[in-house]
Amino acid sequence: MNRIELARAALVVGLVWAVSACESLTDVNQNPNVPTDADLSLLLPNAIRNGVEDAYGAGQYLSHTAIWPQHGVELQYPDEEIGNVRSDRMDIYWEDYYTGALMDIQRVIEKGVEVEDENAEAVGMIWKAWLFHILTDYWGDVPYSEALGQIDPETGGLNVSPAYDRQQVIYEAMLADLTTAADMLLDPGPTDFGGGDLLYGNDFEAWRRFANSLRMRLAMRLSEVDPTTAEDEFFAAYEAGGFESNADNATLAWPGAPYENPLYENRVNEARDDHGISQTLVDTLISLNDPRLFYYAEPALNDLPDIVYRGHQNGWRSLPPDMNIGDFSRIGDFWRFDGAATPTMIMSYSEVLFLQAEAAWQTWIPGDPAALYAEAIRENMIQYRAEGVGPTDAEIDAYLLEPAVVYDPGNGLNQIYLQKWISLYMAGPEAWFDNRRTDVPALEMGPDLLLSRIPVRMEYPADEQSYNLGNLNQALENQGMLTGVDLVTPVWWDIN
Repeated sequence: MNRIELARAALVVGLVWAVSACESLTDVNQNPNVPTDADLSLLLPNAIRNGVEDAYGAGQYLSHTAIWPQHGVELQYPDEEIGNVRSDRMDIYWEDYYTGALMDIQRVIEKGVEVEDENAEAVGMIWKAWLFHILTDYWGDVPYSEALGQIDPETGGLNVSPAYDRQQVIYEAMLADLTTAADMLLDPGPTDFGGGDLLYGNDFEAWRRFANSLRMRLAMRLSEVDPTTAEDEFFAAYEAGGFESNADNATLAWPGAPYENPLYENRVNEARDDHGISQTLVDTLISLNDPRLFYYAEPALNDLPDIVYRGHQNGWRSLPPDMNIGDFSRIGDFWRFDGAATPTMIMSYSEVLFLQAEAAWQTWIPGDPAALYAEAIRENMIQYRAEGVGPTDAEIDAYLLEPAVVYDPGNGLNQIYLQKWISLYMAGPEAWFDNRRTDVPALEMGPDLLLSRIPVRMEYPADEQSYNLGNLNQALENQGMLTGVDLVTPVWWDIN
């Protein structure tokens, strides 16, 4: 049984245990001051699965973080395309993280400390960093040090109005936690998570490599705002050892009903078919003769039996005259119609290679940026073979010889950025985050966008204005924002 099969089995076992062993794990989330004996093998799968479903689901992903880096497009309900973010969704997303996956993973950390299980504590710290890096890259300054069930020293009760930490402080804490966690892990360890480790099946060396790889990602995020720290952190993580092959990829394997890829659930179980692929991405793939087009997208229905790939421009209020959604390509069936068991990519070896190619270009690490760049492209295409799709070796070789793909030392960094953007398709919010840092590709605003630029942050939840207004206002002031509905003021690390 390979690792994907093991992970799928672990998902079934871990989540069945979680459902059957306690009446409601939301009790843990909603009452963090009440002592519980929830087992680690119950808490961890909830934290992993819920966190992935949040970040990769139709709401956060298809309607926000896929359209703003121009990977996806809303074809029928283009509110977010033109900058009309629905405030009730922001409340839901915020609450889902803080009272769901984050609260569960905090209990994993606390339980690990309680039973003196350093592996449990370390895995909890790694997954907490993964969750919080999404949260802070969505919103910038967020509650961190006083969140997740901290006690108010003045009242002795739960702190329901936590202060917001500056994003710089949160990044420092996440990088420190990933470093500490990687050093703590023992493989094999004294205990394990039973069937609850949905990512690595109690392979703690794999968790260590994930921690170091995620540390490289976070270090590179600081490349513009704090290049010295970025270089130091990246080099240390590189030396400690990140992913070495696609076998190390952090993926959540879905076993099928009732635990299915959230994009499949959106298309099949919820009968939604209003999300397509962006014209920017389609045109880029066509211009490069990129073989990934054939599983990134489906041919436009109205052109069949002719095979035509046609993306729709982002930032439009409505479809062009005399056209309907059948005239535009949808997201590939690899993720949707055929995607019930398609694994969700959390972090890949190819991303690590792109990070290393950039670091080598910066001379932060040894290595040839051209070779790392080419290997990153190849490994991104190869990673799909485990699921029965992806280009052949001959197609990959031909692509790497395309004139616009061949590494040009005079334009190498931009090529690294562009190919990384292509490779992060359907890989969660990372394409949006990284495009904000690099500005590659240079995305054009759609003609109906109501904002001064494509959104670069999420809107703060209305509930925070009701229940935590003082701390929210301080966070807005710290970030140079006049209002919590601001979508265009960059977060701390985004200085391009």
